[in-house]
Amino acid sequence: MSVTQPPKDTPFGLDQNIAAGLAYLFGIIGGVVMLLGGGTNKFVRWAAAQSIVLWATFIILWWAVTIIMGALHLWPFFFPVWMVLRILGLVLWLWTFIAAFQNKEVTVPIVGDLTRNIFKSYLQ
Repeated sequence: MSVTQPPKDTPFGLDQNIAAGLAYLFGIIGGVVMLLGGGTNKFVRWAAAQSIVLWATFIILWWAVTIIMGALHLWPFFFPVWMVLRILGLVLWLWTFIAAFQNKEVTVPIVGDLTRNIFKSYLQ
């Protein structure tokens, strides 16, 4: 006699903290996979959507600062900004995926509001 587990409402049948943690851990790709992987769990959907917005915003800022530094030859002035962006990215990445693996919902300031606006209908 086998015991069947009830179906989970998370992508690929993962626990919600694992699915949310993987969404943050693998950035945009992890967010897209968890968002499209099925499931109706709001915690996982939020983590996946916020991961997409967070890392898309980070990449756009990174490119903008790099282009400005290169085009205007302002490396000495923008280098500290570039380094702060790198450290901020690392801190945000660690904070989001560790909190998600601990089953804690994270709302990154500014990015959280942007996520709610972009994914308004999907997060309901």
